Amino acid sequence: MPTPTPHPLVPPTPSMPAGLLRKGAIPAALLAALTSPVAYHHLERWEGNVLHVYADNLANGLPTWCAGRTGRDAVVGTKLTADDCRQVNKTTLLEYGYTVLGCANWDHLTASRLQALTLFAINVGKAGACNSRAVQLINMGQIEAGCNALARAPDGRPVWSYADGVYVQGLQNRRQAERTGCLGGW
Repeated sequence: MPTPTPHPLVPPTPSMPAGLLRKGAIPAALLAALTSPVAYHHLERWEGNVLHVYADNLANGLPTWCAGRTGRDAVVGTKLTADDCRQVNKTTLLEYGYTVLGCANWDHLTASRLQALTLFAINVGKAGACNSRAVQLINMGQIEAGCNALARAPDGRPVWSYADGVYVQGLQNRRQAERTGCLGGW
């Protein structure tokens, strides 16, 4: 029986980036955390899990599907199955998790902290997460300050909670949840 052709919106599972391999053996608990049921739960909680491509209003109509996967070439209305989205979401978690592992100091990561930072990266982008004050503080061992920086500036103002310059309470709720996860609370 021939292998079914994968859906065109389902990217292949990413392999471990060479640069990450040069950092050494990734602790098994961290790798397992990226595709654990907890990671899927939180990803789908904050991104939803939509089985068709839609125009994301918070991202200026960017075509989006499954749990927040985006692509400018995707056709709005294209349908996916639950199995398609499960694979898309796994790929997303691994891809962004590998990025976080590449820019974070593993000595300061726990499974929960890696999951929180991965979800943060999925939402704000790889460069946004890796260059964030939160990751910089965590890398310096200032864990509580770094986790707090996911949601608040030093003066207490909300951060990473705006779309087109407009405050969005749902984004701040997500930042607070990521902060809680970063501190080990989920």
